Amino acid sequence: MMSLGKKIKFIKIYYLNLLKNNFFNFYKFSIFTSGIFKFIKIFFNKKSTEKYSNNLDNINNYEFRITSQNNEDGLIKFIFDTIDVKKINFIEIGFDFFENNSLNLFKKSNRGLMIDGSFEKCFLLEYIIKIFYPFKNIKVVNSLVYKENINDLINTHFSNDEIDFLSIDVDGIDYYLLEKINIKPKLICIEYNHWFGSDQSVTIPYDKNFIWNRDYYSGASLLALTKLAKNKNYHLIAIDSSCTNAFFIHNDYKHKFEILDPIINFKKPIKYSKNDYFLASEFLKNKEIINIS
Repeated sequence: MMSLGKKIKFIKIYYLNLLKNNFFNFYKFSIFTSGIFKFIKIFFNKKSTEKYSNNLDNINNYEFRITSQNNEDGLIKFIFDTIDVKKINFIEIGFDFFENNSLNLFKKSNRGLMIDGSFEKCFLLEYIIKIFYPFKNIKVVNSLVYKENINDLINTHFSNDEIDFLSIDVDGIDYYLLEKINIKPKLICIEYNHWFGSDQSVTIPYDKNFIWNRDYYSGASLLALTKLAKNKNYHLIAIDSSCTNAFFIHNDYKHKFEILDPIINFKKPIKYSKNDYFLASEFLKNKEIINIS
């Protein structure tokens, strides 16, 4: 039997789809009003910190969360303070309108570019910028991102030497987007898949139509991304304690940080057991995975 919570969610989705297909303007008004209230709640968040794993590094002491999903806000602030960048030009590929890695940078940014394939997220973020950040040069682009179009999407708005921060989180083909980009930001934050483990250098195959099923199968391992980043003159300096994102600094600034090893410094979320990782390993055995040398 369907639980009450699932019934409510099902009714909400049915109602929104009905509006979207038959009363589009009212649909936009409906998601706007609910989205604004959700954003306002986040907008007045106070700094919070929660550690999600053990084997922490010195840089994890600077973690905190305001508008990021986990503790990325604190890491981003610490890194840019260390390299003495005050006004940050940023690009974020894959975001939620009320919770992302760049939202806390809006107030002190020069320029920004937010790209996502969801109409709803882009629609809401555009209005949030108009209301709360009316004088900021932040563009929102509603587009799916592939390795075939990523550089065109970026280069339309930015030249190579203008970008300080790049965040990639598309729940799938992240490795291939990083591989293809022809820009050189000072700092890259990219999501990795901790379920692949510490010693596997792997990614899912490239499929521009890939949709994550919210299971163990997505993205790339930390080791694979670290190898790719090194080939592009970037170095691993932070792994957030939620075991979600890795941070890579450009070669020009590596002397200011401790360089991490993707195997030695690998982390596992404390909420998962050895059995959880065993189940993930068994699940992934039946999936197509590409080894990265």
